[in-house]
Amino acid sequence: MSGAAGAPEAASAVPASPAAVILAAGQGTRMRSSLPKVVHQVAGRPMIAHVVRTAREAGADPIVVVVGHGADAVREALGDAPVRFARQAEQLGTGHALACARSALRDHDGPLFVLNGDGPLLRPATLRAMASVHGVGAEVREDRPGMTLATVRVDDPRGLGRIVRDAGGALTEIVEEADADEATRAIHEVNPGVYLVDAGVWEHLGRLGTDNAQNETYVTDLPARYLASGQGVRTVEMTDPDEALAANDRTQLARLERVARMRIARRWMDEGVTMLAPASTFLDDDVVLARDVVLEPFVMLLNGTTVGEGARIGAGAHLTSCVVAPGAAVAANVVARDARFEASSGQPLSR
Repeated sequence: MSGAAGAPEAASAVPASPAAVILAAGQGTRMRSSLPKVVHQVAGRPMIAHVVRTAREAGADPIVVVVGHGADAVREALGDAPVRFARQAEQLGTGHALACARSALRDHDGPLFVLNGDGPLLRPATLRAMASVHGVGAEVREDRPGMTLATVRVDDPRGLGRIVRDAGGALTEIVEEADADEATRAIHEVNPGVYLVDAGVWEHLGRLGTDNAQNETYVTDLPARYLASGQGVRTVEMTDPDEALAANDRTQLARLERVARMRIARRWMDEGVTMLAPASTFLDDDVVLARDVVLEPFVMLLNGTTVGEGARIGAGAHLTSCVVAPGAAVAANVVARDARFEASSGQPLSR
């Protein structure tokens, strides 16, 4: 972690809880889909729902989702989640999208996270670390930075904005690849687009320029605005590069799916579940498993299926919205939906 600071001033309290603005207005044309990109599912849950849950677990309140293309589909994907919505009627860039959230936050005069709706692998721990660095919930001095952003080191930084630092390690600028010289392109620390900003962000947004090919305003220009105004910008490096992954096309979506499901598998194995072939086991995010469950190869457990202690699921079984009682043995290759499996029988019973 590193940063810069201005002249010290009087101490003041920072609100205990940051808000969160999740940008979800883009169409995602490279997905080649009639659905908004953020409603495509990863591990049985829309990408936008993963991001909302991460923000909530990190303590963000309120949470605003900025919608545009396919707004009704995004609202439907979030169901009764306790979020507010803001509308970006015209697609004028991510900076404009963030500005559209201001009216939805008229009762919040504190820091806020700015997140992307297609980043379902982001961890709450990263947001909590950013809040700690930012001084959220503590008595801090006014010389604390107005902005904190996440960074990540990747093996292949192509296409990503590079993090440029001075000799002391403080961030000096973010350089997009198109504007980078050879030395800058060799930098492997990049900007994944996860920010925590103070309430002055609205003023900074009003000063962002549109001197680019799309004639739009971009959130990625905010660090430069904060630095130009004399405010420090601090950074928190992600420990897991997978957190920075997003989905711009179906290939990237498949990668997110693979990483998310392996995370789920590892979590349940840590809780005492045996998986004979974790890489071929498919578990939705809302599946619940008890200790000493055994999952044979090619098992699929979907849509809230629960499995009791000591149960065994045979190879190739495909269970959707099912309940498996403790000690039950589900036969191989069973396909069932909305069924219950008792310990006395490996065949599905009606629920």
